[in-house]
Amino acid sequence: MNTDWKLWGLLILAAVMELIGDLAFKWWAETDNRWWLPLGLAVYGGALVLFAILLKRAELAVIFGLWVGVATVLLAVIGWLVFGESLSLRRMAGLVLVIGGMFLLQE
Repeated sequence: MNTDWKLWGLLILAAVMELIGDLAFKWWAETDNRWWLPLGLAVYGGALVLFAILLKRAELAVIFGLWVGVATVLLAVIGWLVFGESLSLRRMAGLVLVIGGMFLLQE
């Protein structure tokens, strides 16, 4: 994926939408508030539409790897900040490897 900023913008938007969906599912699981589940599903649906649009302009392995990588790093940090989930040195090293992998996926 080259430095096409429209593609990067769509990719980041899709990853953030996935992140919001993941957080909605987490809040649904922890609070049993029924409205979080449909919100999570709707936002996930939007993220998948953006993902499909991205596939028209770049390779599947690159788009999927970058999308999942961005979401993984953001979820780890937000999980640590919002939910008090652990962020050990080993986990941080894994996140650094994910970021490195995202750079290696680009041509």
